[in-house]
Amino acid sequence: MGLLRKKLAVLDLTHGGIPIAKKLAALGNDVSGVDVYGTVDPALLGEFEEKYGIHCSKAPLPISEFDFLVAPVHLDPTYSMLAEARAEGKNIVSHHEIVGEILKKDPWLSGTKIVEITGVKAKTSTASLLADMLSRRFKVVLHTSRGLEIWEDGYSSLIHRGLSITPGSILTAVEKSLEAGIKPEFYIFEISIGGTGNADFGVLTTLSPDYGIANNTALASDAKLQLILNAKPGSTLLLNTGAEKALEAAKGIMAEVFTFKDPFYADTSVKVSEDPDFVLETELGNVKSSPVPEPAALPQSSATRASAIQTSAIQASSATSEQSNAPEVSGSTLHFLNRGQEIFSASLRPRYNSSAYKTAFVAASAAALELGVEIIDVVSVLEEFRGLSGRMQEKELNGVALIDNSNSGMDILSAEKALEYALLKKKDEKKRSIILILGEEASQVCEGLPPASVQGFVEKFGTKCRHIILVGERMRAVTAKKASYAGSLPEGLLKASELAGTEDIILSSVKCFR
Repeated sequence: MGLLRKKLAVLDLTHGGIPIAKKLAALGNDVSGVDVYGTVDPALLGEFEEKYGIHCSKAPLPISEFDFLVAPVHLDPTYSMLAEARAEGKNIVSHHEIVGEILKKDPWLSGTKIVEITGVKAKTSTASLLADMLSRRFKVVLHTSRGLEIWEDGYSSLIHRGLSITPGSILTAVEKSLEAGIKPEFYIFEISIGGTGNADFGVLTTLSPDYGIANNTALASDAKLQLILNAKPGSTLLLNTGAEKALEAAKGIMAEVFTFKDPFYADTSVKVSEDPDFVLETELGNVKSSPVPEPAALPQSSATRASAIQTSAIQASSATSEQSNAPEVSGSTLHFLNRGQEIFSASLRPRYNSSAYKTAFVAASAAALELGVEIIDVVSVLEEFRGLSGRMQEKELNGVALIDNSNSGMDILSAEKALEYALLKKKDEKKRSIILILGEEASQVCEGLPPASVQGFVEKFGTKCRHIILVGERMRAVTAKKASYAGSLPEGLLKASELAGTEDIILSSVKCFR
């Protein structure tokens, strides 16, 4: 695709269109930006025109003026410029694809490997664990909904906060790391609804639960297949075996494909369509969740890699057994298998719900091993892990137990799992009651939390909580007994701390940016 002296329009300046328009203009194109949702400050639009030469409009522009359009996959296809472009046979390029084309032309990225992680669930956790694992050997820049971070030797520091995970934000992430003078060996990008086609290694965490996009005219799962269909020759993909349409899309592509079994599918009716390369099993006490299969022969193409993994596994086992300061065992042990052969085991720390990280554990471990991380380092990261803030992490709030499950990927199923965990904790620790904080800080965060789903939740589970604090303006439509309302997560936490005593549990499940 030529990106020189073209006349093009970038649609949707709210969700990552601004950095895309700026980069395209810097590459020598005549760029117009269309504020589809009318949410951008007019003064800012004026600045773009004056500073970057980008003509901006809040109204649709005539299609005949442009060589092609750049639009996000989630934009309503009935939007006039899209409808007219299709009618006239004009090319429409997704935000993901154009970002991939821009990245290909960036000399700063020469010699740096790019990892892209997409999916419905476990993206941030997988990316964060993988960054930690890779950092034991490489310098890593990680971009997730948590912020832009530099990782070295198992330690991270914040470069920049406030970026979304739209594809356009990748351009800003690269720019911010350049400004900081950081030249990493790996970039890891958490990316929403697809891939750019520029990744050296792509990870698909999950395709379910699926949801509608583009005014419910398309499925998010189909858009996420961009990670596979646009994969560059010679790259590597790691796919969830429960994502059947992803496995089908991967047939015949010019990329190497590995698969992992998602432990969350073990107790569901989701069909796993092939034997996975990587499997994670959990041992509670002395009982495994499923039997370890007999060792099986690895494919011939993986023989060298398998030999290295086995050697490293022996070293890891020896080293971890000699550590005098080994982390406290939480009662759960992970067993990681490659093609039926156990490669390592890892004992987990307490004080967080490790079951919420099963997908991330297996996906990050598999990716790390394929990218050259030693097994001893993978085991070390898993055993040192304490959970991510906002993702089933146990804390204290003014002396009261707090289960923090508030993050951008929180959905109603996650809220149910969190409540289930809180109820077990209540029983085991003989706590008195649960104060639940539930809702959203912004309906724009990854499709928001539908009030209808919250209504169904409180009708089904409300009696299990002493009090429910509903967060967000849209939650005022939800009716529940023993409920009150808060405008934000901090306000909800304040109310909960006023209601709760030391014998209670506060459970925070709010969809928000952290």
